[in-house]
Amino acid sequence: MKFKKGIGALLTGLVIASTSSMPTVAQQVSEGTQAIPPLFAGQTRAPLAPKSAPFVVSEFVAGLNHPWAMAHMPNGKMIVTEVPGRLRIITPDGKVSKPVSGMPAVRAWGSRGLNEIILDPDFENNRMIYFSYLAAPDGVKSDNSDATYKKFAEERQAWNKLSREEQSANPWGIWRVASAKLSADEKSISDLKILVETIPSRMMFDDSGKLLISTQRKSPMGEPNLKSTYGMILRLNKDGSVPNDNPFVGNPDVNDMAYAIGLRNTMGLAKNPETGEIWAGDMGGDGGDEIDVVCAGCDYGWPYVSYGRMGGTKPVGTGYTTKPGTVQPVYYWSPEPMAQSSMIFYTGEMFPQWKGNLLLTGLSSLHMARLVLAGDHIIGEERLLDEPGHRLRHVSEGPDGALYVIQDMPNPKILKLTAHPPASN
Repeated sequence: MKFKKGIGALLTGLVIASTSSMPTVAQQVSEGTQAIPPLFAGQTRAPLAPKSAPFVVSEFVAGLNHPWAMAHMPNGKMIVTEVPGRLRIITPDGKVSKPVSGMPAVRAWGSRGLNEIILDPDFENNRMIYFSYLAAPDGVKSDNSDATYKKFAEERQAWNKLSREEQSANPWGIWRVASAKLSADEKSISDLKILVETIPSRMMFDDSGKLLISTQRKSPMGEPNLKSTYGMILRLNKDGSVPNDNPFVGNPDVNDMAYAIGLRNTMGLAKNPETGEIWAGDMGGDGGDEIDVVCAGCDYGWPYVSYGRMGGTKPVGTGYTTKPGTVQPVYYWSPEPMAQSSMIFYTGEMFPQWKGNLLLTGLSSLHMARLVLAGDHIIGEERLLDEPGHRLRHVSEGPDGALYVIQDMPNPKILKLTAHPPASN
């Protein structure tokens, strides 16, 4: 594991403390709704960041049905997923294409269906895309239309009433991550390949060209099965095979695909442009949402330790925030959740005062957080787009440095944030 000097060295010492001398720093989470104290200064409740310069929020695209994720293509266009199972191409001036043909059958309901999408690092040459979706099981037909999506919502209500045994015998769908080739005219995909069946959240490529996939293990009940693919970050070759240098290869107790373990539902993956490290935003139940610096072979503690609670008041797992052999988050929210749904490091020129800041969209928190960093330490936090009732699903940075944000509710749309024009004399 690599650590930096300065503040990073301070955090290193604290991580070592949490893994090698837990009895001296162990703290138990009490039942209730009060804030859980941090292990070290600056781990939570950063001071209010300096107020942002004015910016303009405009409606970029409306009329999509549950847009979930965006990816910017080299030609300036955007590719967007709609939960019912459709891909759309959007031009820089906001014109929306017809659905891209060739998509697999999706059995969507609520916000679950066609979700994440990213481009191959060499997309300009190979046209490859990677996406996650809830596949319709054998015998269930889906044309990925809005009418079918509505029908599935009604069927899901009935399915939820089945016993666990009945649900197991009649699975709703199969979560998959797939790759495909987008045609040159951007109207269809081909060469569909299933890479892995798991419960995915977010994806990205690391600097070595390996595909990172975060997966869910929300329930704190029972021992985690590390031979499965849940509650971890997976690392795969582009064809779905396992890289030989994965940290758990050869360990009979952990899946070879695993890169990092002990996570609940990592809804944010982003590369820190200053350090090259991968950062992850992990949802922690009721509060306890955290930001972690990802390292190969590291364990982040879920479900044994957490800064959150379940059911609003009950401690998670052992009730402790530390455990030998686990890594501390660099930041967390308590008692109110962030409920982060995506995150990026801002690298553009349109908002120079935000350069190097970490931006996270929130669902139940109903805002976008802007976090100011000093090394790997968060020293300021500001709330943006904090309108009541507005859930935010995804944030991405466009080629010109503008920000695009998917609003999940109350009216699904894509917002565009641009710099406020300078005042004229």
